[in-house]
Amino acid sequence: PHFTGMASATTSMLRDFGFTLGPALVGAIALGRAAIGFGTALPGSGLPSAQIAAAQQVAAAGGPLAVNGLPPGTPGSAAHDLAFNALGHGYSIGYLVCGICALIAAILAILVLHGGAAEQEESDSVATAAAV
Repeated sequence: PHFTGMASATTSMLRDFGFTLGPALVGAIALGRAAIGFGTALPGSGLPSAQIAAAQQVAAAGGPLAVNGLPPGTPGSAAHDLAFNALGHGYSIGYLVCGICALIAAILAILVLHGGAAEQEESDSVATAAAV
């Protein structure tokens, strides 16, 4: 009971840290992988060289997210499908990494809680033996 406030504050801090770190982690992985995938796929896409050059300029300034947001008919907008697919693949990898991290966190929580339950059973058995 003496450490209840500390445990509550620690839990809140870790939850807030996760709320901040999760989206940053997904975004960094997704956009990084999307930029690599888009940059690799663009030269061999079969688009006209003027469209490729325009898409490369837009991607250099804002990444595949910027190319994906180009209005139809503007220079570089022909690479929209490439950017869309690269972003989809990047976010798939980002969510997979977050799922793996969540699984590891769940396993660690189970191990820690199981250890606490074993300690509680041991202390209960010691207290019972001392009472007898």
